[in-house]
Amino acid sequence: MAVQPAGPRSLIPAGVTLTTEEVALSPESVFVCIYLCDPPDMIPNDPHEKPMPTPHRRYCPPVLWIPLVSQIIAFLSMTGCLFGPPRPDSVSTRSRLESFPADLQTRADAELIWGPHAIPTILAEDDLDVPYLMGAVHAHLRLTQMELMRRVSQGRLSELAGPPTNGIDHSIRALGLDRAVPEIEAQLPEETQDWIQRYVDGVNDHRSRWTQRPADYRLAGLGEEDWTIADVLTIGRLACVDINWGRWVSLLPLRDEAGWDEYMQRLNAFGRAGQPSFGAGEPTGLEALLDVGRTGSNCIVVSPQKSATGGALLAGDPHLGLPQPNLWCIVGYRSPSHAAVGLTFPGLPFILVGRNDHIAWGGTNMHALTSVLYRVPEEAPLTEESHRIRTRLYFDRTVSVRESEWGPVISDAPLFRKLDDGPVAMRWRGHDSSDECSAFLRASRAENWTEFREAFRTFAAGGQNMLYADDEGNIGQVLAIEFQPAAGRAGLSGPVDPSDAAYAWAAGIPSTDLPAALNPEAGYLVSANNTPVLTDPPIVGQGNTNDRVVRMRAVLDANPSVSVDDLRDLQQDVYGESSHRAAQAIVAGHDGSASDLLDAIAAWDGHYALESHGAVAYQCILGVLIERAYSERYGRKLIKRLKSAPYVHDFIREDIESGAITAETLAGAVKDAARKYDPQVTWGDIHRLHLDHPIGRVPILGRGYRFGEIPSPGSLTTIQKAGHAVSASRHSVTYGQNARHISDMTDSDANLFLILGGQDGWIGADGFLDQVGMWERGEMIRVPLRETSVRAWGEHVIQFRGTER
Repeated sequence: MAVQPAGPRSLIPAGVTLTTEEVALSPESVFVCIYLCDPPDMIPNDPHEKPMPTPHRRYCPPVLWIPLVSQIIAFLSMTGCLFGPPRPDSVSTRSRLESFPADLQTRADAELIWGPHAIPTILAEDDLDVPYLMGAVHAHLRLTQMELMRRVSQGRLSELAGPPTNGIDHSIRALGLDRAVPEIEAQLPEETQDWIQRYVDGVNDHRSRWTQRPADYRLAGLGEEDWTIADVLTIGRLACVDINWGRWVSLLPLRDEAGWDEYMQRLNAFGRAGQPSFGAGEPTGLEALLDVGRTGSNCIVVSPQKSATGGALLAGDPHLGLPQPNLWCIVGYRSPSHAAVGLTFPGLPFILVGRNDHIAWGGTNMHALTSVLYRVPEEAPLTEESHRIRTRLYFDRTVSVRESEWGPVISDAPLFRKLDDGPVAMRWRGHDSSDECSAFLRASRAENWTEFREAFRTFAAGGQNMLYADDEGNIGQVLAIEFQPAAGRAGLSGPVDPSDAAYAWAAGIPSTDLPAALNPEAGYLVSANNTPVLTDPPIVGQGNTNDRVVRMRAVLDANPSVSVDDLRDLQQDVYGESSHRAAQAIVAGHDGSASDLLDAIAAWDGHYALESHGAVAYQCILGVLIERAYSERYGRKLIKRLKSAPYVHDFIREDIESGAITAETLAGAVKDAARKYDPQVTWGDIHRLHLDHPIGRVPILGRGYRFGEIPSPGSLTTIQKAGHAVSASRHSVTYGQNARHISDMTDSDANLFLILGGQDGWIGADGFLDQVGMWERGEMIRVPLRETSVRAWGEHVIQFRGTER
């Protein structure tokens, strides 16, 4: 593993920054932090290049921080945290596994078999011992991560991070992520409720038996608070947040910027040009379904006719934040009713992507429209509720959350204050009861296409493209969402008039009534956060660029016999079509004068490979050209946003080809960029992935939670996504591909997984970053599903005697 020490940094933009200071977060980065999906068409600005804006917060006189700092130092001294976390690889995997409590109370006999890289498989004689032991496994491997996620979902970060996160807590409470949780819990089917209850029992029983706490747990000041079903459901609501909230927060405050109307026209055209995964080229009307309704990431499935193995193949790679430990955890299990293996999210008792004995499934975020912003009339009655925000090492804060008949008035919250001049309410499908938990539980037990599609009937919030393959050779795609037509009509236009009947919230269309794909003629299906299918009204506001979906189709079309190795290589593909076309337009539009910069761009093949000089040259000219071409056309904030947007390459190419960027402007940009360009620098030299814990962002104390950096291939629009703003200087990858999985349906044991980092969240354990070197080399871990194979594969076994024998 070619990990290099991290340099001195005060902030590292990597994923779920749950303990970072609010003053270091832009609204965009907050949403990237809480999304459990591919981020929207923006990324947080790299703080290595420019400081982030400081959100409004309470003024605290400097003298008041003296006792606060003294308390912090005293507290950290007492907990031993001033000495930092354990040294890397100072705790063996064997000692970690041997510390797992062996006296947990299973209902029947069960075994926990740990394979290589601390990957567990649960073998249970009672179905409900699976979630019980999964809860214990999650707590053992990722206790701090789970506790942080619990608090962010409930708007309780200030209990850990103090006053700087008061504004984040206020905003999360205004969003009301948990408002439907009591009703959801009351309506859960008995089977699902029992499953989740056993999971929280496993978490709590593990906590009660395990007295030693991780260093990051102690530093964060996490207390001892039992888990409940409501905690799991609220984390589930956090996983379902509408990705378009981030677009509203980042776009709507820029309406007064010069060039706003033109910019939005181009952005909307860019969204309309998104290629669907299946269906006709013209939108499918949903009006007939409306009456019936009233009575970030990549995923590929390949059919047997295109498969080298003779069976269906599925490959997926989620794109999320990049904190350490990883957001995913690999888990397998087998019980009387079914068996499964795949990627789990600590805090949720389900395999979210993976396979069972008969089917495999993967998913990508749909970027679906599930919310409407309403402009609240002046005369509208409002109710008000006070919330106390407990604040670590400082005074608690009381905030107000107002409610209207159209939903919570979110414009009162710090992150949403600039949505409009007046109060703005939001109606979100997640504010009403739905049952995503049962959907995933049913999907993991499905044996065929009909059962799989029916599993998502109750899946409503947080739309997902769910791709499917089975052992009979079928492949398909389901739209897991209950579509709300009002959200589709309102789109991303901003606050609408609640009296307009077009935007009236009404009954939605369930997943099972929406279009689906089964066994397409092409022999494959691909999803890359692109529009799943064209509809009217649209389900998606703005999908991602076409780069990834077009590239996947081109590679699959050119290969009549797709192997598992081919899919593994495709997951690591770093070709950026829109970047390459823009680079070619720059060369074609220039006057022909020679320079090292132009030579490198002309020779560039469009791949953001580690050894590429052309990628650096292109980024160098791109940054200068954006400033020269748009400084008089767009306001400064729009230009700043454009530098972080995936469509920047299309903007540049279109404007060069149309003449909007003149030859004179282009020549001047090339001349300026050539002076900055160093022909010795490669993409891997400047494009860096930092292996940091969220606490690593905290000045001084965070130094021990930064674990080095590696060169990262890829870019914002490549299949192996590695998000960043336009930059030709050293910068950090802010989010991207953080896990990979492939399953061959001809063999239950042919399952490959890898996460960027390691399974064990215990800092200092040798399983904390043990998969990073494999990630760089493109290797994966084979994880079996058959019981005999699991037993042969296992390295450490823990047996449990049932209490109900």
